[in-house]
Amino acid sequence: MCLSSVAWADKYQDAVAKAFPGYQILSRSEFSQKIQEAVKSNPGLITGRFNDDELEDFAALIRSEVGQKGHSGEYYRGMIVVCHALDEERHTCQALTRMPIFLPYALHLNRVGPGLVGCIEDDDKKTKVKIRRDAVGIERRNTASVYLAALTYTVPPLIRGSGRRLS
Repeated sequence: MCLSSVAWADKYQDAVAKAFPGYQILSRSEFSQKIQEAVKSNPGLITGRFNDDELEDFAALIRSEVGQKGHSGEYYRGMIVVCHALDEERHTCQALTRMPIFLPYALHLNRVGPGLVGCIEDDDKKTKVKIRRDAVGIERRNTASVYLAALTYTVPPLIRGSGRRLS
């Protein structure tokens, strides 16, 4: 079975707004031109099966609606979130990471399917992790990270890897 890994923001914005008031999913136009050319749909939104049930979940890059002033210019408070479906209409969401977002944004999401992923640990030791379900991938040009979210809804991500697919 082939599942689409991309999604349209309008369908998921309500879940984000309920879980993170004052935040919105980044729109396609808020990404760099190179990302807009490379990614056919919204680069800040993906769908997949991120836990052990059969319901379709989603992950999104979200930003605050109000900009902040900083030393490097205006930015937005941002997060990468994963929202697990409880049923066809309700989701429970958690933040995987928080970061400033400067526009146009130079990172985008992609779904990483089951298989082996190469990881670099804090001590620069290389290891392999077998992914049993979909994971949230974050890409920037030649580098990538993969977040493997825990099965429970309240536990933060367990592993952050380099995201290099190993065959």
